Amino acid sequence: MSFSWISLFLLFYFSLLLQSCAIKSENSGDPNTKEYYENAIINCLISGCDKEIIITGGNNLPEGGSLLLSISLVHEPDSSSVTYNFSSSNPTIASVSPSALIFTPSDYNVPQTLTVTGLSDDSDSTDNSVVISILTPDSETIPYSILQKDNDKFLFATSASFAGNFGSGGFADFVCQNAADSLVGLPSGTYKTFAVAGTWRRAMPSKIDWVLKPNKEYIDFNSGAFTKAFDTDANALFVFGTGSGIVATGAGYWTGLQTDWTTGNVCQGWASNSGLEQGNFASSGDPNVGGISAGTPDFCNVAKSVVCVQQ
Repeated sequence: MSFSWISLFLLFYFSLLLQSCAIKSENSGDPNTKEYYENAIINCLISGCDKEIIITGGNNLPEGGSLLLSISLVHEPDSSSVTYNFSSSNPTIASVSPSALIFTPSDYNVPQTLTVTGLSDDSDSTDNSVVISILTPDSETIPYSILQKDNDKFLFATSASFAGNFGSGGFADFVCQNAADSLVGLPSGTYKTFAVAGTWRRAMPSKIDWVLKPNKEYIDFNSGAFTKAFDTDANALFVFGTGSGIVATGAGYWTGLQTDWTTGNVCQGWASNSGLEQGNFASSGDPNVGGISAGTPDFCNVAKSVVCVQQ
């Protein structure tokens, strides 16, 4: 068996140990690197793998949520009490509370709770690795890695340059993707139009190619700045009052939505710019129901924005 396969096996074995037990390390390197764990494996094989702390609760931390870790000791402490201190490698992403836990000979094996809180990170849509460092009474460091699962999706309003025929020929989503590809600083991805019409796209009563996802934070990308517009619920609909709304121009943006999320006036399926036809639209910067429908339609020859949503 080659050395590379041996290293791979040992790394896998060591990672399994970390799922339930934290192993102390006198390694002074960066716990975010592979080399740190390779050195820890070597130290473990030389001096023995002393499982000092039992940690349960998992390793996945939702953004804006919390991870509850249950922590207890393997061995009864020699002194009347011992203190373990906890810190985060990136407090802007994840914070820990409390910062210290005290164990005594009478309760060393009784799990105590450490709360890791995932803070909002509205400028990207990537997961983040964070290491919880545990400082033992012997001034040794135990690393415990967690993954903050990103919960953001992005949206933006185009300029007010679209009459009600912006979807003519089936190009509504093309309008959004083309605009998204030209915006510097906008997280990449597939972007679709936040508008409904007939059997092309529908929010209620049953969804057809709906653009919002359940239980997400939707971040408005406006002039290079990131601001939360809305949260969504389990039905993939905006929860009103959870953000600042979507910033567009004063003319608002086409949606085709009624205030109850059903389909209203849609400028003949977003194919008409006639002053005799009408389309429903939403109001700029409205964090409430006006963010999906202003309540009354406007004529299809009026230029408005279109909102584009990351998939």
